[in-house]
Amino acid sequence: MTGQRRTVTDPPTGSWRPSDAELGWIIENRVDEAYVLSWPGQLETWVPVHDTGGYDRARAPMGSYDFRLDQIKGTTSLRSGNQVHLSFDTPALHPRGNLHFTFVFFDLATRGPADPAWKVPSLELDRVCTRVPGHYDARWMFSASRSGVARDRASKYQIALRDLAGSQGWSVLPPKASLPGVSAQPLEANTFFKRAFDAAFLQAATGDEVLMGAQPDVFGRHRLAFSKSTGAWASIAIHGGTATPSTELIQANIHVATFVPQPRHFILVLHFDRRAAQWYPWSWLIPSTEFARLAAGKGAYLLFTTTLNPAHTNRWTPFRILTADAAKVFQSQLHSRSGRRAA
Repeated sequence: MTGQRRTVTDPPTGSWRPSDAELGWIIENRVDEAYVLSWPGQLETWVPVHDTGGYDRARAPMGSYDFRLDQIKGTTSLRSGNQVHLSFDTPALHPRGNLHFTFVFFDLATRGPADPAWKVPSLELDRVCTRVPGHYDARWMFSASRSGVARDRASKYQIALRDLAGSQGWSVLPPKASLPGVSAQPLEANTFFKRAFDAAFLQAATGDEVLMGAQPDVFGRHRLAFSKSTGAWASIAIHGGTATPSTELIQANIHVATFVPQPRHFILVLHFDRRAAQWYPWSWLIPSTEFARLAAGKGAYLLFTTTLNPAHTNRWTPFRILTADAAKVFQSQLHSRSGRRAA
């Protein structure tokens, strides 16, 4: 008997079924792909750093700060031939205008999401979904026909995956001219400072805050925080300053091509002393509007330069904070803005 060798380009044979966790990850990333491919400009995307109980994605056109929040629910099961049917929990649901639910059917045969999807505003969730009794109003049931001529209560929310980005009603159109390329970053060092901030933020969190990380992390707005109760937000760029031992100066560079000042966007500069293997006790948390006013540089970068000698004062001194309090101070900025304006 002559054996046949299967190449990697041959279609897969047999049944294929990912775990629920794998399926959720696949669906979320395929929805990301649909947004990126269908938006005619650069799109920023943030994913949760921790279990948020609801927010799966935040998105905005590059530099617009016009955020849209998304909860993504998916299934591989059909009932009665063409009926999508799934239940889901919303333990921390705070309906508001910029939060939507996206329901997706994932076709195991084609290994991809299939049209249509359903995009339902969180303020109208009860018009489409029914509450499941006995679950303290936190569990819902979504049921919809995939037929293009369906007349069920979910039919008005049908949408093609390629139309998801265009349906967001973003107030800022993408730039017509392409932006300059973003230079390579020292990824290992950047990750060290970002993860340290994440840990401090979650340690100081009250349960109301949602922390999300940019993905891909190429636009300089590394973290985005929301208040569940008010919808207010604040974003932050986290930079590890590099020191010159001979002068005791610390420096951080901000790429001009993707820097868009906004009062609720902050620049955090940290320093870790490699020789002493410890954090420098002082950091700088600067509103991006102030950073744009004070930073030096006319080329590709805006430069932050200051001394590590705390006895010396300069234009950055008013923004100096204790490194141990950096995450708490940022959270206080988030909540102080919650009282003045909710997104």
